[in-house]
Amino acid sequence: MSVAVEHLVVRDAEVARVLGAIPDWWSRRARRAGLSPRWCDWRAALDEPPLALDTTHTGFECARPETIGDAYVGALAPAVRLREGRHYTPPRLAAALWREIDAVTGVRGGVVDPSRGAGALLAPYVRRRVRAAQDARATLDEIASSVAGTDLDPIGVWLGNALLAGELLPLWGRLTEAERQRTPLPRLLDVGDGLAPRRDGPQVIVMNPPYGRVRLEPSQRERWASTLYGHANRYALFLHAAVERAAEGGVVAAVIPTSFLGGAYFQRLRGFLARNAPLVRVVFVDARAGVFVGDVLQETCLAIFHKGGARADVVCGQVSVNGRATRRALPRTPARLERIEEPWLLPRAGVSGALVRRAAALRSCLADYRWSASTGPLVWNRHKVQISPRQAGGAVPILWGADIAAGRVARDVARDHQRFISLRPRDTFMRLDEPCVLVQRTTAPEQPRRLVAAVLDAETLEAWGGCVVVENHVNVLRSRDADTVLTPSLLTRLLNTATLDRIYRCLTGSVAVSAYELSFLPLPDGRELARLVTLDDATFDSSVTRYYRDVVR
Repeated sequence: MSVAVEHLVVRDAEVARVLGAIPDWWSRRARRAGLSPRWCDWRAALDEPPLALDTTHTGFECARPETIGDAYVGALAPAVRLREGRHYTPPRLAAALWREIDAVTGVRGGVVDPSRGAGALLAPYVRRRVRAAQDARATLDEIASSVAGTDLDPIGVWLGNALLAGELLPLWGRLTEAERQRTPLPRLLDVGDGLAPRRDGPQVIVMNPPYGRVRLEPSQRERWASTLYGHANRYALFLHAAVERAAEGGVVAAVIPTSFLGGAYFQRLRGFLARNAPLVRVVFVDARAGVFVGDVLQETCLAIFHKGGARADVVCGQVSVNGRATRRALPRTPARLERIEEPWLLPRAGVSGALVRRAAALRSCLADYRWSASTGPLVWNRHKVQISPRQAGGAVPILWGADIAAGRVARDVARDHQRFISLRPRDTFMRLDEPCVLVQRTTAPEQPRRLVAAVLDAETLEAWGGCVVVENHVNVLRSRDADTVLTPSLLTRLLNTATLDRIYRCLTGSVAVSAYELSFLPLPDGRELARLVTLDDATFDSSVTRYYRDVVR
């Protein structure tokens, strides 16, 4: 699998300006390291860049390497960043990831970044080695042989090599002139495919891989078959390749979206990881905006996997990187290790360990009460010509996510301009003419509730004309057992409690509420449901809270 890197066609001039700051930046760092004028000229130590530099830009005189790397990403056309999933790691996040690595292992072998960007994740380790160096030449040799990175972007590789070489200048400055002639600064990064099979077995693989779906050829799907389920995501492929490549007992440390923790498409990946490199630490990044250049949309975490390690409690935390990196511990908890492909239940901010552990111990879910969950079938923009604000010729009302209030269906007038759809014969499968429970599918991170459910009972359905078409930003929960103890009304009341909302947040890796993850929501046993159904609204929520042994904060 190769993540194609297309040449820049829109903003080459801006990229050339960013890279054009390197000569002046290099000269200043070299002088500070005590090097002679000869070595203050970047051309004496670095390769020629893949494009002509615009040296009129000198805005990074005292900048950290990571700042220049971010400027390079910012100079790329937004379409290139989006298409290639490029998002370099800010220095505070890189430092936070290395703190998690240090908590698991002391680095005694190689360190590799297979998606190295501009070397931001390697820079903290290189700086550490430079500060601790007693023998400058021996340390340079050790770094050259044990630190490596690859990327398909030749411009980024050149920039990364320049920035990491700049970190090595204090060591190089301690060599004699003759030694510098014999010991050139190492090129730690090379142009290559980070997904290509390798047998070097580094002790630490550190990465912030590209994110986003990618289309695979049949032969490529065969290569990743053990972790693929449906759509392929770039970062999942990098995780798979990293686990295969790492040394036994080594770690894979990654800045990745949280979607692998619960999404349906990652179920085989979860099983693969749990069997081969269990998750041992996860730190949730508490905000998305302002962390990465270009603002990554996914919720993000720092995840540490221990190859060949035992499955045990996962150490959880939360980190804020806006302003400074501040880590806050969250309760340890076991993922549902006996059902490793299911969504992993892990604590998030504001959730007690007792709640998570109790929920993890429960064995009942929707299917045990003969309920199923699916996504509303109407993708409205595929049926624009059939949608109108008026009901005519047997058109059917559309039920939107905005029509779902807490506990009930209430028509939102803001959606009345798209209220009815005329169904063609092949569209009749979209008709819903039986009672069910509806749950909003799309939520925002700042939304106070993730679960917003409403019962569509027979009376409400009749008021809407006897049938509706549900849009695909709504989940539809149906019962196959009219006599189930988990009635539509009781299920709706449960989903709308603060306790179930907290548990769901610990089960999902996305702001979207998926039918797949709802299917694994831990529910009370039948005896407890029979008791809960008798309670009035005044005591219902507190009784659910006590059952899950939550500590309300």
